Amino acid sequence: MGAAALAGWEFVRQMLADLTATVVDDAADERELLEGLRVLAKVSALCTELSVEADPQRPLFFDMCTPTRMIGGPNPDGRYLLAAIRGDRTYRISGTRGTTSYLGFQVLAGTGLTPRRMAAYLGDRDLHCVGGSFELLLSSTRPAADELGTAQWVAIPDDASAVVVREYIADRWSESTAIMAIDCLDPEALQPASDAATGEAFTAMAWTMVKLATLHRTVMPELLAQPNRLVTAEAAELGAADTTPDNLYMIGSFALAPDQSLVLEFTPPQTRFWNVTLENVWHECLEPRHRHSSVTNKGVAPDRSGAVRIAIGAEDFGHGHWLDTGGRSRGFVILRWLDNPAPPTVHTSVRHRGDAS
Repeated sequence: MGAAALAGWEFVRQMLADLTATVVDDAADERELLEGLRVLAKVSALCTELSVEADPQRPLFFDMCTPTRMIGGPNPDGRYLLAAIRGDRTYRISGTRGTTSYLGFQVLAGTGLTPRRMAAYLGDRDLHCVGGSFELLLSSTRPAADELGTAQWVAIPDDASAVVVREYIADRWSESTAIMAIDCLDPEALQPASDAATGEAFTAMAWTMVKLATLHRTVMPELLAQPNRLVTAEAAELGAADTTPDNLYMIGSFALAPDQSLVLEFTPPQTRFWNVTLENVWHECLEPRHRHSSVTNKGVAPDRSGAVRIAIGAEDFGHGHWLDTGGRSRGFVILRWLDNPAPPTVHTSVRHRGDAS
């Protein structure tokens, strides 16, 4: 009785044990150990929502990031909504655009052990809005004209698994976020959870936990050994299912003493949105509700030459617009540039307390 569910749950338990060992092995000090264990707890909560609570026949958009759960390398100046779907069902997404800098819809495909991939993408520049409102119809075959009406059709494959909505917010005080809902138009009758489905959900939960908790080992891990420099990374290099094609990234790590700053100097390209974000070694944002650890293009003004200077460190030594590491000795630095511009030149230097700005 319940053999598949019990086997799936045992797999979750084993993965948690293995990931705990990974955190113990990879943490450089007690602070990283404690943060790593907390990340595992947060990963477990997120993956429960992603795999166990998700119902593609009665989908809901939920925010993968909460004010206290910013894991998996997210943009703290944005939000990430997800709804589970299936390729053999039809869905309607309706909502209002709002005024944020960017809104994009990504259809993910791949189930079970099949790697996730991006099967469709719709950015806000191609989104049809009437009076600020939009409507999308998602299905594997194009609906008849009377079924489609004024909605915008998005083709989904047979193995479609989720819709991810990304929204970037350059100024939270002046921009209004999008509002949307998703409905399955042809659901089956509600049934009790089956043993097989529960086992599959636990198995998916375990594998997603591994992915989110080991990003420091899988996303350009060599950067930890080459700190205080940045490299350009196209979206595909960071995982095509985890990014969108209209973003350009620069990523690096910082390794700093308490009296040091890592200074970034660059001339921003002409784009609607960019930001600089700090993460700990587990790719968790650094307490963005309580610490100034990220900044957008609306939060820092270029100097007379058009250049921006960002200073990263434990204290503000006057070397530029300060981003607070919270005293961490190492972590990651992420730059996002919307609209995929040509990679800007970013000069990096390590300055000491008392150095001239």
